[in-house]
Amino acid sequence: MLMSDLSIIVRGSHVHSTRKLSEYGINASEEYILMYLIGHSEANQEQIAKFFMLDKGTVARSLAKLEKKGFVFRKVNDENQREKVITLTEKTLGLKEVLGDLLVDWKNGMYDGMTDEEILAFEKTVEMIADNVTKML
Repeated sequence: MLMSDLSIIVRGSHVHSTRKLSEYGINASEEYILMYLIGHSEANQEQIAKFFMLDKGTVARSLAKLEKKGFVFRKVNDENQREKVITLTEKTLGLKEVLGDLLVDWKNGMYDGMTDEEILAFEKTVEMIADNVTKML
């Protein structure tokens, strides 16, 4: 079944990330936020929540944990005192390569035995499905 297979892929990704990042004290959810910030250099809670389709409270709790562990820094936005801007710390920038290697390792394992054309078709199809789901919600 499609939903079961997708669930296995997502859960597998979480397990893989958590195992590989356990020595750094980072779980899969925190990894996703760090990867988002690596790609966006800085963001606010609302942007992160919208990107992952999560409520702001969930993102706030993850950010608080990441801040306590020294991976992110939250500062008040000078232009909007109610907003906090999240940036990466040097500690996270040192992990950038580890996080990138983890993603490459996961993709290589997940796509094992597939041709480049099959991978491209799969990714395009998944992107279309994700867009459709986003529109539905």
